[in-house]
Amino acid sequence: MHNSIKGALAAISGGALLLGGAGSLAYWNDEGTVGGADIESGTLALSAGTCAGWKLDGGTAFTTQKLVPGDSLSQVCTFTVTAAGTHLAATFDVSTPTWDEADALTSELVVDAAYQIGAVPVTTFPATVANNNVITATVTVTFDGAAATNASQTISSALDDITITATQSHAA
Repeated sequence: MHNSIKGALAAISGGALLLGGAGSLAYWNDEGTVGGADIESGTLALSAGTCAGWKLDGGTAFTTQKLVPGDSLSQVCTFTVTAAGTHLAATFDVSTPTWDEADALTSELVVDAAYQIGAVPVTTFPATVANNNVITATVTVTFDGAAATNASQTISSALDDITITATQSHAA
């Protein structure tokens, strides 16, 4: 290698060491401020609910009648919504109940619910609905005839509580 190339490489290396070790290369800079804001979160809650009592096939009050495949029990419950939030929406769901014992009925009883605000059926609580609105949930437990087997005859079981859930989502 020629001495002139060696000298140039040595000068470049020395300059790089000088810049890196002796300080940093300064650039101009400045700062700006983004103003803060007070933040408060919203809320979503359902009241404990008031229910009208179980009905057999939507008609007579259910007391001690024996269910057969194809029968359904229904109950209408009302809940008051406590809601606050600009983009608040919620979806509704019903829990799968537990039974007092594991038996053939647990796979043959199907739980479903339909919801409405006033006379309007809903699946989502819209952001335009105000606080203290009443949600009506019609819960139905159907003895599924297609799933029924001979093993589900003469079985006694207790239907435990069913839970209606409102789960918050974001509305645009």
